[in-house]
Parts: sequence; structure tokens; C-alpha cells
Amino acid sequence: MLRRTVSGAFALTVAGLITAAASPAHAESRAAQTRAATYYDSAAAIINADGSLNNGVNVVKSWRASTGRYCVQLDSSVSAPYALIQLTPRDARRLPHIAYRNPSSTCSRHNTITVHVYDTNTGHLANGGFDLLAL
Repeated sequence: MLRRTVSGAFALTVAGLITAAASPAHAESRAAQTRAATYYDSAAAIINADGSLNNGVNVVKSWRASTGRYCVQLDSSVSAPYALIQLTPRDARRLPHIAYRNPSSTCSRHNTITVHVYDTNTGHLANGGFDLLAL
């Protein structure tokens, strides 16, 4: 009885060590693939308060649809509906947020992100530039 218990515990320990040794190697190769894919499947843009594209990578165009409403059309290599998006205001009193990730009534083009910018003092839509990063 004792012999079976010890041999069973030994077998479980060896199986755990093999699994632990294999996992980091697999995770490392997966991380390398993710890093390679992220470079090509990402977009970045600096959008001015008038909606013009100051600078960008994998961004087709940007425009201001109306006061505080902006449209940023991404390249086809980046999927707007599934992208992780980060917005950073270029003015301390403005707060941009994602309104829609695909065609909307404001931005009807394919693969477009609609961004609304609010004035933090009034809570109303206001013009303001922002930086956009989509991964």
C-alpha cells in the first residue's frame, strides 16, 4: 500500500515537472509570434483638433464630423471592431472616448473608429486633439 502511494506521488511529481518545463518554452514562442503580429496589426495616429491627421501609421484618414465628433479610418491590416484602443487627450481639459468601433451614423466608412471628445468642465462635446493607439 505504501509502495503504491509513493510511486503514485512520484509519477505525479514527474508529470508536473515535465509540464512546467514545457510551458515556458511554449509561452515564449507564442509571445514572439504575438510581438511579430502586433507590429503589423497595429495603428497609431495624432489627430489635431480640426480633425486632420498630424501623423499616423496604418491610418487611412481622419476627419472631424461635427463639434467634438471625430472619425479615424484604419488600414485594412488593423481590425477596428476587435482592436484594443487607447486614447490620450492632447488638451488637459478634453476627454476623448470611443463611441463606435465600426460604421456608425457619424462615420459611415468601413473599419472606422468614432471618437467623441468632451469638455471636462461643461460635459458637452468640444473640439480637441488626441492620440490614438490601436493594437
